[in-house]
Amino acid sequence: MFDYLPSLAAFALFGWLHSLFAQDGFKHWLAERTGPFFVDHFWRLVYCVLSFVGLYHLIGTLHWDSNPQGNYWLFDYPDWLWRIMLVVHLASVAVIWVAFIQSDYLEFWGVKQAWRGIRLLAGRPVRKPPAALFGTGRLVVGGLYGVVRHPMLAGGLLFLLTSGPSRNNLVFLCMYTAYMVIGARYEERRLLRVFGERYRHYQEEVGAFAPRLSLPRRRS
Repeated sequence: MFDYLPSLAAFALFGWLHSLFAQDGFKHWLAERTGPFFVDHFWRLVYCVLSFVGLYHLIGTLHWDSNPQGNYWLFDYPDWLWRIMLVVHLASVAVIWVAFIQSDYLEFWGVKQAWRGIRLLAGRPVRKPPAALFGTGRLVVGGLYGVVRHPMLAGGLLFLLTSGPSRNNLVFLCMYTAYMVIGARYEERRLLRVFGERYRHYQEEVGAFAPRLSLPRRRS
């Protein structure tokens, strides 16, 4: 297990920075040094690119390439179970994709905000900005978000659960699960501050990572 200390430390650092950079306090601090225009139009894109590169390239390379002995499967599935796992694996990709589409992935990645900022800097006319961005003033509770509150994280968990049962995958699954639980808790605190009772009612009706067994009450 000591072989995984570097990737564990890197993942912990990533999780801390990822949560820190998403906090309103950090954005205010950054706006004081770079200007509100940069934070409003370009920080989301920078944040997403840094997160993607950090998690899937730096940590991924460190974790899998540094431990080639852990890439072998610890056991094999019977054929019938492998078929089920494959279907669930593909479904997890679909869940992540649909959640991205529903949350407006160009807005989620910050592309829309950056494009608007570029046009403003170039003195070009721009359309009126949206009244509220996803997760800041617009609460989405339909579609997949009416089944689980964090479909992207849940889809990622399903993806890892149905990946090959190698030691590397299992260790990464444990790291991801810890990050998912801790990161979602911080995100939910922020959403409670933004939406108040609306989000509290949403929490009571919809499960965080799995559908609730009881029927949800009708939302106003």
